[in-house]
Amino acid sequence: MSKGHTLEQGWTKRIYGQDFAIELVQQLVIPTFVLDAECRVIVWNRACERLTGMAAIEVIGTREHWRAFYDAPRPCLADLIAQGRDGDVRKFYSPNDVVSEWSWGMHAENWCVMPLRDAELYLALDASPILDASGELIGVVETLRDMTDRKRTESELRLIASVFDNSQEGILMTDPDGRILDVNGAFTRVTGYTREEVIGQTPAILKSGVQESAFYKEMWRCLGETGQWQGEVWNRKKSGEVYPEILHINAVTGACGRVTHYIGMFTDITDLKSTQQRLVSLAYYDALTDLPNRVLLAQRLHQAMSRAKRSERLVAICFLDLDDFKVVNDRYGHEIGNRFLIETANRLLGCLGNGDTVARLGGDEFVLLVADLISAEQLEGILGKVFEAVAAPFDIGDIDIGVSASVGVTLYPLDDSDPDTLLRHADHSMYQAKQLGRNRYHLYDLDAAKDLQTRHRELERIRQALQHGEFRLHYQPKVNMRSGRVIGLEALIRWQHPEQGLLSPAAFLPQTEHSPLIVDIGEWVLHEVLAQMAVWALEGYELPVSVNIAARHFHHIDFVQRLQEILSEHPEVSPHLLELEILESAALEDVLVMREVMAACQGIGVSFALDDFGTGYSSLTYLKQLPAETIKIDKSFVHDMLDDQEDLAIIEGVIGLAGVFRKELIAEGVETAEHGLMLMRYGCDCAQGYGIGRPMPPEAVAEWVRGFEPDWKWPLWAENSWHAHDMPLLLAPYDYEKWIRLLQERVADMGGADSALELSDFEDCRLSRWYAGSREQYGDLPEFEDLAVLHERLHRVCTQIVAMCNSGHGTSAVRLCDELVAIKAEFFDKLVELQRCVVRKRAS
Repeated sequence: MSKGHTLEQGWTKRIYGQDFAIELVQQLVIPTFVLDAECRVIVWNRACERLTGMAAIEVIGTREHWRAFYDAPRPCLADLIAQGRDGDVRKFYSPNDVVSEWSWGMHAENWCVMPLRDAELYLALDASPILDASGELIGVVETLRDMTDRKRTESELRLIASVFDNSQEGILMTDPDGRILDVNGAFTRVTGYTREEVIGQTPAILKSGVQESAFYKEMWRCLGETGQWQGEVWNRKKSGEVYPEILHINAVTGACGRVTHYIGMFTDITDLKSTQQRLVSLAYYDALTDLPNRVLLAQRLHQAMSRAKRSERLVAICFLDLDDFKVVNDRYGHEIGNRFLIETANRLLGCLGNGDTVARLGGDEFVLLVADLISAEQLEGILGKVFEAVAAPFDIGDIDIGVSASVGVTLYPLDDSDPDTLLRHADHSMYQAKQLGRNRYHLYDLDAAKDLQTRHRELERIRQALQHGEFRLHYQPKVNMRSGRVIGLEALIRWQHPEQGLLSPAAFLPQTEHSPLIVDIGEWVLHEVLAQMAVWALEGYELPVSVNIAARHFHHIDFVQRLQEILSEHPEVSPHLLELEILESAALEDVLVMREVMAACQGIGVSFALDDFGTGYSSLTYLKQLPAETIKIDKSFVHDMLDDQEDLAIIEGVIGLAGVFRKELIAEGVETAEHGLMLMRYGCDCAQGYGIGRPMPPEAVAEWVRGFEPDWKWPLWAENSWHAHDMPLLLAPYDYEKWIRLLQERVADMGGADSALELSDFEDCRLSRWYAGSREQYGDLPEFEDLAVLHERLHRVCTQIVAMCNSGHGTSAVRLCDELVAIKAEFFDKLVELQRCVVRKRAS
């Protein structure tokens, strides 16, 4: 409170007179009234009358001025001061009793804000005591200030601030340069940025990169022209999450018409987008599996058909139905059945490419739409993956479920029908697949797809052969030529066809390479081999056996697990006796995966051999990475090694590699004793082939092993009884056998090509060169001269036969061939005699 006013003889008795003082108060434009020490109204000026609506005559001389402010008697500020009740001010003017909050000390005066009775007005009250010369209170003067406009403005500002702070829309305010001045709480909740983090930044902090620069250029162009912009924007939160929003931007201009601020308001429409997506999903996607439904399938089929006609490609429509799915539902309930269908959908998706479609029509019916096929053959591999994926066990909770699938297929535009008809054709073919025994596909019968249908029938016949026990295993021995010991066997499959007899693998295995059937055949072979090894073990023959494993079988997801299970079914056979042969070309497809699988199998005890080594394009690059214990030299190199220096050089190189990488080595395709001698000369002692032993049924193996004797020349070579100089003598039986056979074929086919053999090929033979350089060493041997005579005679007869052929005297050439055969037999006998004499002479 202020000190108040001091009057010497009463406040109305100043030098200017009482009337002057009253008139002065009356003329004040500020509403003012005065109370005496008894709280009676002495002055109530005109401004106070206008403000309160109460005439001075109604209050002067009374203590009822409260009626101007309250509905019931209550002290006003002047009363409290007059009564010396300063301490009660807060009691009577608490925040609960006033519209606005109480404030103290404004303009060094006491003031409060209070509502005026029966009016929407707010007053600020200033009251000061009037003291006489002795300091005694003689009155109180109180002024009223109309604060209604100010309060309304403040209320509006508070309302605006409340809207800004509590708005569900994110709001940001920028200066004309786009610098953020303020943001509200919704902005922070949506974006994750606090107010402090964005003040001074530009809205570019939210840019997601989804829209291109042209989008923002157009936005600013529109803002510049119209002062506002509205649209959908993809922005990025502080967390990095991209989200969609509806954004409204308005330019705020000042009195001069220039932009002073930009106000942006946005709403996160992620939920709206999700709702839209759910609506689309309900319209186009299966609710259980989230696969396309029939509606979306029809659209995609139309599109695929249009592309197929433009690009001259095929589209396969495959109608798939799970076999015995009803049993799954009946046995385990619909919840397990639904989970099973979801897992099936995921597996089917994994079998197709990005441009293909898997749709669910309902129940356990699916449609596979395979587009952009160059040929019908491509579909076989894809369907093979599908059957394999469906047939793999389903582990749902603690329940193992196994089913198969039947698939009907039609190919567009070979089947040039409309979409609905194509689906009906595929559906019809699916039922035919079920009638044929299930777990298979059936192609809609079109002339243009006969080849595929034929292959399908062939596969089906092979499947039946497996089921009916028509396959057989034959075993080809592998020997160490240096020691003369049988070191193992290779299992080779045969088909005992009821009509065609015994068929080799080449007659049926290639058709199964891209089919799940190859896995079934491979597992059958493993079972049969292990069972047979157990039989031989009881007979006293514990021989290692190698089994060829197809690439598709080896890369099967559970190959190692199934191998362990098969081995566990034959505990009497040691896994160390089983060797798996894999083609080098298959091993090079994915070296890392191959290494892992091979290592896992080797951990069980099974060993590996790289089959057909040398035929792969990267043999030298990957040999070190593949942990196979054995290398098998491909028979194509062995077959011609005695005639082709390049093949011989390859074999020599492979033998050298095997030594460097510490691999065991075995050669395939040894057809003659001479092949074996040449291999031994270069360091390969182990071999197999028709020259050693042909594939034989299992019951003949034991007797063959007991009676096996190596060619008599092999041990002698092993004992260094031969010299490399004598190799032409050792190879002479091969050379002349081959030459005479070719010559006989030429005579028998006089209509064949000219000069099947040149005479010079024979005259410049290895044996002739050996004779020229060995007379001094072996000329004292009678057998040397005897063979020389026969050798010359043989050459002379061959020369005559060639001349007769060239002159067209075929009949005479045929008769002379009979003489050649007789000479050949005597010549070969003399060859053996000379070879034995050479050995004895070297030993002496």
